[in-house]
Formats: sequence, C-alpha cells, structure tokens
Amino acid sequence: MQQKNITILLAKSLFLSLYTIQGENMKTIALSTIAIFAISMTNAMAENIDLGDMSVTATKTEQSTLKSPASISVVNKEKIEEKSVLRADEAIKEVAGVYVRADGDHTPNSWSNSVTLRGIPMYYRTAVLIDGISLNNAFSSGVNWSNIPVDDIEKIEVVKGPFSSLYGGNAMSGVINIITKEPIKREVIIKTGYGSNDFKNLDILYKDKITDKLGISLNFNDKSSDGYINELVVKTPTAGTGGIPVFGAQKTIDPTGKTVYVVGDKGKKPWHENNEGIKLFYDFNDYTKAVFGYSHHNDATDFDSFNTYLTNTSGDPIFSGTVQLDPTSKTSLSEKDFLFGPTGEKTDRYTLSYETKILDDVNVKFNTSYSKYGYWYISQATGATSTGGPGTYTDIPNNTAYGSLQFNFSFGDTHYIVIGTDANRNELAKKVNVLPNWTDDEAKTTLNSESNGNSTTKAIYIQDTIDITNQLVAYVGGRYDTWKTSGNYIDYTKATTTIYPEREDSQFSPKVSLVYTPDEHTTFRTSAGQAFRAPSLSDLYSSFYAGNKLYQGSPDLKPETLTSWEIGYEHIFDTNTHFKTTYYENYLKDLMYTTDISTTLNEKRNAGKAEIKGIELEVQQELYDGLNAFANVTFNHTEITENKNNPSIVGKRVTYVPERQFNIGINGKQGDWSGSIMGSYVDDITTKDDNSDIYKSTYGGYESYFTANAKLQYQLKKWVAVSLAVNNIFDREYYQSSLTPGRTFYGELTFKF
Repeated sequence: MQQKNITILLAKSLFLSLYTIQGENMKTIALSTIAIFAISMTNAMAENIDLGDMSVTATKTEQSTLKSPASISVVNKEKIEEKSVLRADEAIKEVAGVYVRADGDHTPNSWSNSVTLRGIPMYYRTAVLIDGISLNNAFSSGVNWSNIPVDDIEKIEVVKGPFSSLYGGNAMSGVINIITKEPIKREVIIKTGYGSNDFKNLDILYKDKITDKLGISLNFNDKSSDGYINELVVKTPTAGTGGIPVFGAQKTIDPTGKTVYVVGDKGKKPWHENNEGIKLFYDFNDYTKAVFGYSHHNDATDFDSFNTYLTNTSGDPIFSGTVQLDPTSKTSLSEKDFLFGPTGEKTDRYTLSYETKILDDVNVKFNTSYSKYGYWYISQATGATSTGGPGTYTDIPNNTAYGSLQFNFSFGDTHYIVIGTDANRNELAKKVNVLPNWTDDEAKTTLNSESNGNSTTKAIYIQDTIDITNQLVAYVGGRYDTWKTSGNYIDYTKATTTIYPEREDSQFSPKVSLVYTPDEHTTFRTSAGQAFRAPSLSDLYSSFYAGNKLYQGSPDLKPETLTSWEIGYEHIFDTNTHFKTTYYENYLKDLMYTTDISTTLNEKRNAGKAEIKGIELEVQQELYDGLNAFANVTFNHTEITENKNNPSIVGKRVTYVPERQFNIGINGKQGDWSGSIMGSYVDDITTKDDNSDIYKSTYGGYESYFTANAKLQYQLKKWVAVSLAVNNIFDREYYQSSLTPGRTFYGELTFKF
C-alpha cells in the first residue's frame, strides 16, 4: 500500500511538472519537483539495495561507478528499450549534464546532430567511442550517431569531465562509450515500424555462439522519411517602391531584431539511410580473445519541392523578380532562394581488438581501426531552378587510422597501474567540382578547388590507482601527446597553390582524483586536471561558402587547453534512493571560435579565454521491482573572460551552451507492460559571440523549450511485442534555428527469437 501511494505521488509530481514547467519560474519548479521526489523517496521501501553499475570507461578498467573517480551515468539496454530511441544519441538526452542538439525526424547528420557535456560547447570537444575505439571523424571530429545499431547496444557509459589524461584531444568535456553486446547464445531481433512523416524503419540483429570459441554478430538497418518543412525562406527588405505588388509576405524579425519577411519555405527534406555490420568473436581461452568488426553506413538527404507564400494580384504564385512587400519595402527574389542542396554521408569502418594476459597478472589490450568517411553536398549557383541549372559538388573524403596498446597490472599491494600508447593519423582530400546541372551529381566537370591536409598524433599515458586506505583511493595519471599537421589549398579558378608547412605541438595532460567511500553506499570524490584539443582538419584547411559569406579555414590555429576541477557526492539510501551532485569549474584557454570579420568573411581564431561553472543534481528512485523514477537539473554559468581580437565580447555568454536543463520521468516494466514518460526542459542558447541574437522565438534563433515524450509497449507473446511512442506530446512549436517537427507518433512491432 505504501509503495502504491508513493507511485501515485510521484506520478502527480511528474504530470504537474509537465504541465507547469513551460512557465517562467523554471528554476523554482525544477528544484521544487526534485524536493517532492526526495521527500517521497525517503518513505519508500526496497528489499534489495542497488550498489551501482559497473563501468570500464573512466579508468580503462572495470569498477563500480560508486568507486569511480568521475561522475558516470550508465544507460543500459533495458532503459533504452523502455524509451523511443531511433538514433543512438536519443538514448542519453535525459542524462544530467548532457545537451543533445539535433535535427528533428531522426535525420542522419554528423554536423547538426551534436552532443556536448557540462557546458563545454560544440560536439568536437566530446570523445565518442564504440567499444573503446573513437567514432569522431577525421574531418571535423563529428559523430554520425545514425551508424550505431541501437539494438546492438549493451549499455552507454557517459563519463563527465575532462579525460585527455587517458583519451586525448576530443575528451575535453568527457567521454561517451557505447558498449555493444557479445553473443552468448543464438538471438534474433527484428523490428519494423512506421510513424509520422512517412517514417519507416526496419532493424535486424542476429547473434550466435557458433562454437564454444567462435561467435558472430550481424546487423542490418534501413530507415527513411519524407521529412517535414523546417527551413523557411527569409528575405531582408530594402526601402523603395517599383516592385511587383505581392500578398502573403509575413513580416517578422531575425534573432538580432532586424526586420525581415518570410516569403516561403524550402519544402520537405526526404532522407534515407542504411547500415550493415558484422563482428566475429573468438575466445582462444578464458583470458585471451579477439574481435574483428566491419560496418558500413550510407545516408542521403534529397530536395523535394518548395513553397512560395507570395501571390500577385491575380493570385499567381511569385518566386522571382523584384517584389513589393509593403508600401515602402521591396526585395529581389530568385528561384534559387527557395532551394536547398542534397547531402549525403558514407562510412566504412574496420576494427580489430585483442586482449590477453601475460606473466599471470598483466592484462594486455590491443586495438586498431581504419575508418573511411565520405561526406558530400550540392550547392546551387546563380541561375539555378528547381529543375536544374548550375551548381557545385563538394566531396569531403577523409580517413583515420588508429592503433593502441595498453597494459594493466598490480604493483605491490596498493598500486594498480594502467600504461599505454596510441597513435592516429587523419587525412583529408576535399574537392569542389562544377555541376552544369545541380540535379545530376554524376555530371561533374571542372575542378574548382582542393583542400588537402593531414595530422598525426602520438601519445603515451599512465595512471596509478593508489589504495591509501580501505576507504580512500587516489588516481594519479597523465598523458603526453605530440601533434603534427600540414596541408595545402589549390584554387584552380585562379591557378594558385598555397602550401602550409608542417608544424607541430605537444601537450601534457595530468589528472589527479581522490575518492572516499566511508561505506559501500556513500562516495565523496574530487579531481583536478588539464585537457587539450588540437584543431581538426576542418578547422585548419577547409573553406566553404554559405550564401555570399566565406567561412575560411585557419591553418595557424594552435591547440586549445582546459583546466578543470570538480567535487561530488553520491549516496544510495536504504530505500534505494540514489542521490548524486557534482560542482565543477572549467577554464578554457586559446578557445577556438568563429567570428565575423565582415559581412562576407568568417574565420576561426584562437583568441579567447572562457570559464564555465556548473552544478548537477540527480535523484533516482526504485519504486518497486521494475519501476523507477528520476529527476535531474544542470546549471551552467558561462562567460568569455578574454578576447584580444574582440574585447567587446568579454563578459558575454559562451555560444551553444544552455544555462539550465531539467529532466524528469518514470520508466520501467510491470508484467507484460513496459515504457516511460519523460519531460525535458532546455534553456535558450546564443550562437553569436557578441550575444546579439537576443530574439529567440524566430527563424534562426534557439529558444527555450519543454517537451514530453512517452512510449508504451505490450508483450503480446514471449516472442512478439507491440509499442507506440509519442514525441512532443503537447505539440510544442519552437525554433532550434529551423522549425521543429511538432508532435510525432511511431508504432513498432518487435520480434525476438
């Protein structure tokens, strides 16, 4: 009876928050809701106390998350199954300290789908691994979350805080390690589903233990969608008269407050993707095994048709010429304004892992991988129409070769050593070709330009786990990286070649942590360290046009560094109430950021210092077997503290970082029913270094939003289940630069044999 009353109270708390959190007093509501949870949970009863998850990411050795030197969140396969997860990053968007900024409609993309941790901006400062091997691409360090088979995920470990001391340059904000399933018996999973926007999905996963030593895993996935209208055609007017009188223009403002007119949209953006993969597992003996894997991903987004909102006095649609928007304002239109270019991405990835034991107690791990990435996009040139006309085809092939060797062993009774070395080489060969007809990408002709570059990183690292007492453990480690790069740019239109000479840099990244566990349910932890990130090949050598503006590569960029410290507390009460809080401070130096040099030129520069101070509060409660509730709040205060090239932005917010986030939900399984209902709030963000984009609820702005998502699944038979998911239950309309899709539905059948 007591558990039932608590469940009802928690459910009321959740729905009250879902209803009211869209108001202005976000902070008060969030903290009040957590307080309600905390009060409720202290009265709950639980028979078995959860002593935390096991993790391998924070120390590169397996240990309990309660004893880890970092704050770790683990999302296991059961939690993923209870939510509607159609792209891997959607599995972690409710984790404290995680900010997922992504396209709607589950669209595949390495650039617009971005995951960041603890207020450290932009995706390329977060290391994303699969089974310990990096997924960050060679060009921009982006991650295409769509090429990760969701049904093959055993768990996702989110390790927050800088980890360059073990993982190198992309781990400034933390590490996300996706750990896949190993075959232990024959298993077949088939999922097929249909949803809003004509979204179609087919997933097939086959695993088998062929012999005692040999196992196999095969996966196939195919997704497609008609897309939805998210890109508007926005024109800035000029004063004057003399244009064609039109009706239908929507007067509004841009994020900086400038008057603009919405004159149409670019139509739906249909897309298609597929994935195939194979892994072979071989166990030589109890402590020696090898895993070979190959995966292929391909996606493409296409142009459909556009819509003009303008008509002349006769009611005919208008999409070109000089038009009179109002009695004193006019603008010039062309059909090109209403077009967007198709894009696509292809990845082939080979991996080999081997681990064994030597000298009885020394564990040896070897990993190597080779990844070929291909990203392309088409742009229209002046005179292009929806049926053809001139354009360009930009092809960005890039690849990464990686290898690592690691040894783990005990040293005496109080030391456990992890020592290793790794190296990777990134290569870029970007080409821009003329397309006489932009709708025919096979008809490439003249080569306009080439951007070539490479970088090599070599590193050695060591970590010592020191048992000072039975309750107090110290982690002391460091990593030394050397980085080299060179490149060139060839402009065939001007017959010029610019060669950027080889240059190199090095960085030592130390980290020390103390973990105090007075009992098996309580943890106090603190850590301090440094991290770094070398500029990507995109930062250094890639230039491109967006409209009339040139976004220019900066070959003289140097690595950026971060100094960080944190303190945290974690406790699991006898009622299975899991409470965790962490306070952290991050200080960035030589921060790379893009800045407008003029209305037609944007560059990336090392000119900034910034600080980020934040706190995470988390609470989870097992109500009774199979049913769980959670709530978490993240606050980040960010500030630019120095900028030699633009002192006027000192004191401004760091771009692409929400100040507040809040998540609340209930999930679990009861009998044949399982599912979840979860709500998330995210503050608005600024995208301009001078914070001039103060108007968020308009096209181009990133406004605050609250959304609630739910999934309900019923087990029809032991081998078949049916589910229905609803995203954005309240049909909240908001801008994340472009329009978001509103309420969507997805139904699915799951067969397991």
